[in-house]
Amino acid sequence: MKWLLVAIVLNTPIRTDLVFNNLSDCLAAESQMRKEWSESYNQSKKSGATSEALGLLSSQMTKGTCIPSK
Repeated sequence: MKWLLVAIVLNTPIRTDLVFNNLSDCLAAESQMRKEWSESYNQSKKSGATSEALGLLSSQMTKGTCIPSK
């Protein structure tokens, strides 16, 4: 079975067209996506971003899920 990574942005699912041969590879890609967003947030925080800017960035943080693909 193949797996499709779906990104969730502002509570809206966005199809990525990234298809993986197994679930573990798909989950690893989703984990990497979250890690990169977290690094971006932390860098903004270290750079002295305002709490308003950090709140906006946090609300837009991407999540993901893997669903079976045809």
